[in-house]
Amino acid sequence: MVNGFGPRSVARRLGPAGSLLVGTVRHARADDGPVITRARGLRAAARLRHRQLLQRIDPPGPHGRATEISTLPGAARRFLAHPRPPVLLGVVGTLAATRLARGDFRRSDAAVALGFAAAQPFVEWGIHRYVLHATPTGRFGRAAYQSAGWGHAQHHQDPANLNSMFMRGQDVLGAGALALAAGAVGSPRVSTGMLCLGVAVLAYDWTHFLIHTRYQPRSELYRRIWRSHRLHHYRNERYWLGVTSPLADLVLRTSPAREDVPVSPAAAHPEIRPVQRPADADVAGAAARPAAGSPRPA
Repeated sequence: MVNGFGPRSVARRLGPAGSLLVGTVRHARADDGPVITRARGLRAAARLRHRQLLQRIDPPGPHGRATEISTLPGAARRFLAHPRPPVLLGVVGTLAATRLARGDFRRSDAAVALGFAAAQPFVEWGIHRYVLHATPTGRFGRAAYQSAGWGHAQHHQDPANLNSMFMRGQDVLGAGALALAAGAVGSPRVSTGMLCLGVAVLAYDWTHFLIHTRYQPRSELYRRIWRSHRLHHYRNERYWLGVTSPLADLVLRTSPAREDVPVSPAAAHPEIRPVQRPADADVAGAAARPAAGSPRPA
């Protein structure tokens, strides 16, 4: 071909990569079979490397049970020893370092933080209701179920199992990369927002884990979310959807009295009965008892 755009010219311009490209094209013209075989081999090798990477980031376990933990220091040690939370901690630390590097702190950063804190209970409620408990029907339902709903269903089948307790490392890294890019390219206020988002996810992961341990509620707020989340698992999964705050459940009327809600067929059976205050005695054990006339859980 003229004007220096023939195969040999392309090969000279691109060096070894160009020679390989031209050789592959010639080979494809002569016989497509080996090329297709080579492409399939490359795809298989890429899938294998991807699986190996995921196994390093997220070892399959077993990782034990939350009911083996009864103290706050023990919970912190187990949280850090599990392979998934350190990935989230690393992402949040990176977002914090990015925000510090951006500088230009203003009062509007505090407004952004307050906005995220006010929105978190409702965002958490919406994700829990429409994504984590999505039914695999319709385009959105199937996508939500495949991405998060199936894993959350495994958690509901065995709530104390640490294999399905935390968010997957690959999901955290993917979302963290997007948040980091937004924080680095956007304004400093956007960077503040991405940091607040990471802190909110971390607060959710830690609180959710702690609720499933044997650690006893001390503060009134933690006692309330502890009780609500256990009712969500052991009474009916369509109610008590908040984890870090009961606010959204109160506003959206998904925090009824225990006796007003029948036991769901999907409700788990409680496996721990720690020493409780009288007001909490109906949660860990009696939460699984059906109300009068309601069907027993399967």
